[in-house]
Amino acid sequence: MNKYTLLIVMAIITVLAAGSLAVRVFMQRNHFNRTVKEALKTSEGYDQKFIDMVDNLENELALRASFGFSGRKDPMTGKERIVVRNPSPLRRPGKAKAPAAAPSPAAAIDSVKLTAIIFDDEKKLYTAIVMVGERSFAIEVGDYVVGRKITTINNERVIMEDDLSFYSYDITGNKGKRDKLGAAVGTTSGRMR
Repeated sequence: MNKYTLLIVMAIITVLAAGSLAVRVFMQRNHFNRTVKEALKTSEGYDQKFIDMVDNLENELALRASFGFSGRKDPMTGKERIVVRNPSPLRRPGKAKAPAAAPSPAAAIDSVKLTAIIFDDEKKLYTAIVMVGERSFAIEVGDYVVGRKITTINNERVIMEDDLSFYSYDITGNKGKRDKLGAAVGTTSGRMR
Protein backbone atom coordinates (compact mmCIF):
# COMPACT_ATOMS: atom_id res chain seq x y z
CA MET A 1 0.00 0.00 0.00
CA ASN A 2 2.98 2.28 0.44
CA LYS A 3 3.56 2.09 -3.27
CA TYR A 4 0.07 3.37 -4.10
CA THR A 5 0.01 5.89 -1.29
CA LEU A 6 3.05 7.63 -2.70
CA LEU A 7 1.39 7.80 -6.16
CA ILE A 8 -1.85 9.13 -4.66
CA VAL A 9 -0.01 11.82 -2.64
CA MET A 10 1.98 12.83 -5.74
CA ALA A 11 -1.25 13.04 -7.80
CA ILE A 12 -2.93 15.18 -5.13
CA ILE A 13 0.12 17.47 -4.93
CA THR A 14 0.14 17.76 -8.75
CA VAL A 15 -3.59 18.61 -8.85
CA LEU A 16 -3.12 21.20 -6.07
CA ALA A 17 -0.10 22.73 -7.84
CA ALA A 18 -2.01 22.91 -11.13
CA GLY A 19 -5.02 24.44 -9.36
CA SER A 20 -2.89 27.05 -7.56
CA LEU A 21 -1.14 27.90 -10.84
CA ALA A 22 -4.51 28.33 -12.58
CA VAL A 23 -5.81 30.53 -9.71
CA ARG A 24 -2.61 32.65 -9.82
CA VAL A 25 -2.90 33.20 -13.60
CA PHE A 26 -6.59 34.09 -13.22
CA MET A 27 -5.83 36.56 -10.37
CA GLN A 28 -3.00 38.23 -12.33
CA ARG A 29 -5.24 38.63 -15.38
CA ASN A 30 -8.03 40.15 -13.24
CA HIS A 31 -5.54 42.51 -11.56
CA PHE A 32 -4.19 43.61 -14.97
CA ASN A 33 -7.71 44.21 -16.34
CA ARG A 34 -8.71 46.19 -13.24
CA THR A 35 -5.55 48.33 -13.49
CA VAL A 36 -6.22 49.04 -17.18
CA LYS A 37 -9.85 50.02 -16.48
CA GLU A 38 -8.81 52.40 -13.68
CA ALA A 39 -6.12 53.94 -15.88
CA LEU A 40 -8.64 54.45 -18.68
CA LYS A 41 -11.12 56.09 -16.28
CA THR A 42 -8.41 58.41 -14.97
CA SER A 43 -7.14 59.36 -18.43
CA GLU A 44 -10.72 59.81 -19.64
CA GLY A 45 -11.34 62.27 -16.82
CA TYR A 46 -8.05 64.02 -17.51
CA ASP A 47 -8.81 64.19 -21.22
CA GLN A 48 -12.26 65.64 -20.49
CA LYS A 49 -10.78 68.29 -18.17
CA PHE A 50 -8.25 69.20 -20.86
CA ILE A 51 -10.97 69.36 -23.54
CA ASP A 52 -13.11 71.58 -21.28
CA MET A 53 -10.13 73.87 -20.65
CA VAL A 54 -9.43 74.18 -24.39
CA ASP A 55 -13.12 74.86 -25.09
CA ASN A 56 -13.12 77.59 -22.45
CA LEU A 57 -9.99 79.13 -23.98
CA GLU A 58 -11.52 79.02 -27.47
CA ASN A 59 -14.66 80.73 -26.19
CA GLU A 60 -12.58 83.44 -24.50
CA LEU A 61 -10.53 84.01 -27.65
CA ALA A 62 -13.68 84.10 -29.80
CA LEU A 63 -15.12 86.77 -27.51
CA ARG A 64 -11.95 88.81 -27.79
CA ALA A 65 -11.78 88.37 -31.55
CA SER A 66 -15.29 89.76 -31.82
CA PHE A 67 -14.15 92.61 -29.57
CA GLY A 68 -16.41 91.63 -26.71
CA PHE A 69 -13.30 92.16 -24.56
CA SER A 70 -13.35 95.94 -24.26
CA GLY A 71 -9.97 96.31 -22.65
CA ARG A 72 -9.33 96.21 -18.91
CA LYS A 73 -7.65 93.72 -16.62
CA ASP A 74 -7.18 90.56 -18.66
CA PRO A 75 -8.85 87.65 -16.80
CA MET A 76 -6.33 85.16 -18.18
CA THR A 77 -3.07 86.96 -17.37
CA GLY A 78 -4.04 89.70 -14.94
CA LYS A 79 -2.39 92.36 -17.14
CA GLU A 80 -4.04 95.53 -18.40
CA ARG A 81 -4.94 95.14 -22.09
CA ILE A 82 -6.10 97.65 -24.70
CA VAL A 83 -8.44 96.62 -27.50
CA VAL A 84 -8.44 98.53 -30.77
CA ARG A 85 -11.75 100.16 -31.48
CA ASN A 86 -12.82 102.21 -34.42
CA PRO A 87 -14.31 105.29 -32.83
CA SER A 88 -17.68 106.02 -34.38
CA PRO A 89 -18.65 109.69 -34.56
CA LEU A 90 -21.61 110.64 -32.42
CA ARG A 91 -24.66 111.77 -34.35
CA ARG A 92 -26.52 114.71 -33.03
CA PRO A 93 -30.20 114.95 -33.79
CA GLY A 94 -31.27 117.83 -36.00
CA LYS A 95 -27.91 118.41 -37.69
CA ALA A 96 -27.60 117.65 -41.35
CA LYS A 97 -24.79 115.37 -42.34
CA ALA A 98 -22.11 117.06 -44.43
CA PRO A 99 -21.21 115.30 -47.67
CA ALA A 100 -18.19 113.06 -47.21
CA ALA A 101 -15.01 114.07 -48.97
CA ALA A 102 -13.61 111.59 -51.44
CA PRO A 103 -10.75 109.63 -49.90
CA SER A 104 -7.33 110.25 -51.32
CA PRO A 105 -6.03 107.57 -53.70
CA ALA A 106 -3.21 106.65 -51.32
CA ALA A 107 -5.62 106.02 -48.43
CA ALA A 108 -7.97 103.97 -50.62
CA ILE A 109 -5.16 101.67 -51.76
CA ASP A 110 -3.87 100.97 -48.24
CA SER A 111 -5.60 97.79 -47.08
CA VAL A 112 -3.50 97.35 -43.90
CA LYS A 113 -5.39 97.70 -40.62
CA LEU A 114 -3.90 97.49 -37.12
CA THR A 115 -5.98 95.16 -34.96
CA ALA A 116 -4.00 94.73 -31.72
CA ILE A 117 -0.64 95.29 -30.07
CA ILE A 118 0.56 92.66 -27.60
CA PHE A 119 3.52 92.99 -25.23
CA ASP A 120 5.28 89.81 -24.04
CA ASP A 121 6.57 90.40 -20.49
CA GLU A 122 9.02 87.51 -20.60
CA LYS A 123 10.68 88.34 -23.92
CA LYS A 124 10.15 92.12 -23.59
CA LEU A 125 8.88 92.10 -27.15
CA TYR A 126 5.97 93.81 -28.92
CA THR A 127 3.89 91.88 -31.44
CA ALA A 128 1.27 93.58 -33.58
CA ILE A 129 -1.72 91.92 -35.23
CA VAL A 130 -2.54 93.52 -38.58
CA MET A 131 -5.11 92.66 -41.20
CA VAL A 132 -4.38 92.94 -44.89
CA GLY A 133 -7.71 92.59 -46.61
CA GLU A 134 -9.23 89.50 -45.01
CA ARG A 135 -5.93 87.95 -43.81
CA SER A 136 -4.52 88.48 -40.34
CA PHE A 137 -0.79 88.54 -39.55
CA ALA A 138 1.22 88.62 -36.32
CA ILE A 139 4.24 90.84 -36.96
CA GLU A 140 7.34 91.90 -35.06
CA VAL A 141 10.01 94.51 -35.77
CA GLY A 142 11.97 93.46 -38.87
CA ASP A 143 9.13 91.51 -40.51
CA TYR A 144 7.67 92.46 -43.89
CA VAL A 145 3.99 92.99 -44.76
CA VAL A 146 2.87 93.91 -48.30
CA GLY A 147 6.45 94.82 -49.17
CA ARG A 148 6.85 97.12 -46.15
CA LYS A 149 9.40 96.56 -43.38
CA ILE A 150 8.17 96.94 -39.79
CA THR A 151 10.54 99.43 -38.13
CA THR A 152 8.79 100.32 -34.86
CA ILE A 153 6.14 98.79 -32.62
CA ASN A 154 5.25 100.38 -29.28
CA ASN A 155 2.20 100.64 -27.00
CA GLU A 156 0.29 102.91 -29.35
CA ARG A 157 1.59 102.61 -32.88
CA VAL A 158 3.19 100.53 -35.64
CA ILE A 159 5.48 102.19 -38.16
CA MET A 160 6.36 100.55 -41.47
CA GLU A 161 8.47 101.72 -44.37
CA ASP A 162 9.11 100.85 -47.97
CA ASP A 163 11.53 102.38 -50.48
CA LEU A 164 9.50 105.59 -50.86
CA SER A 165 7.37 106.16 -47.75
CA PHE A 166 6.79 105.68 -44.04
CA TYR A 167 3.39 104.31 -42.89
CA SER A 168 1.95 104.80 -39.41
CA TYR A 169 -0.97 102.90 -37.84
CA ASP A 170 -2.09 103.74 -34.32
CA ILE A 171 -4.24 101.97 -31.78
CA THR A 172 -7.25 104.24 -32.34
CA GLY A 173 -7.48 103.38 -36.04
CA ASN A 174 -5.68 106.40 -37.50
CA LYS A 175 -3.41 105.82 -40.49
CA GLY A 176 -0.71 108.05 -41.87
CA LYS A 177 1.66 108.04 -44.80
CA ARG A 178 4.69 110.26 -45.24
CA ASP A 179 7.12 110.10 -48.10
CA LYS A 180 10.77 109.86 -47.17
CA LEU A 181 11.32 113.44 -48.29
CA GLY A 182 9.07 114.64 -45.46
CA ALA A 183 5.71 115.53 -47.05
CA ALA A 184 2.62 113.96 -45.50
CA VAL A 185 0.52 112.08 -48.06
CA GLY A 186 -2.97 110.66 -47.53
CA THR A 187 -3.17 110.71 -43.74
CA THR A 188 -6.50 109.94 -42.12
CA SER A 189 -5.42 111.35 -38.77
CA GLY A 190 -4.24 114.75 -40.03
CA ARG A 191 -0.56 114.17 -39.47
CA MET A 192 1.94 111.36 -39.08
CA ARG A 193 3.76 111.17 -35.78
